[in-house]
Amino acid sequence: MRKTNSMPIDSIKWKDKGDELLDKGFFEDSIICFETALELSPDDIDLWINRGLALSNLGSKEKAIKSFDKAIELNPDDTLALNNKGVALDDLGRHREAIGCYDRVIDIDPNDADAWSNKGVSFGLLGKFDRAIECFEAAIQIDASNAPAWYNKGMTQKVLCHNDEAEIALARARELGYQE
Repeated sequence: MRKTNSMPIDSIKWKDKGDELLDKGFFEDSIICFETALELSPDDIDLWINRGLALSNLGSKEKAIKSFDKAIELNPDDTLALNNKGVALDDLGRHREAIGCYDRVIDIDPNDADAWSNKGVSFGLLGKFDRAIECFEAAIQIDASNAPAWYNKGMTQKVLCHNDEAEIALARARELGYQE
């Protein structure tokens, strides 16, 4: 996690507690901590992102998107906020909007393997399987140890009845520790 040196000490304590609770899966409690910290440090991007992650984990995707939007408003080039907004949009079935978020990340950092992989998922959900595979391959080229990209490539190959390629990709995902 990034630390903001200008945060009041109480805000840092609330953020750290919120991070701890978020990591343990206590999402409602983590939100309380993040919101308390935001009262003290309303311009802290990480607080907005982490609040969004907790909300997303609770199924409050629209509220999560608003948190990610606030982080993006504070820093339009924050790839973590953009990526997470894209995931929340995908969860709501808004795949074209999600692809827009991932494209923005890729414009900022063409080597963001997660953005490429997430974009592939979006294309797959839209039924554009060839485009999805291109994205998964881009993610794998950037990070050959990206197990989700290997897995998603394999599953997409399976949909296309490319069984040999699918099994190779799925075997690689398992080798990298991906568990279905």
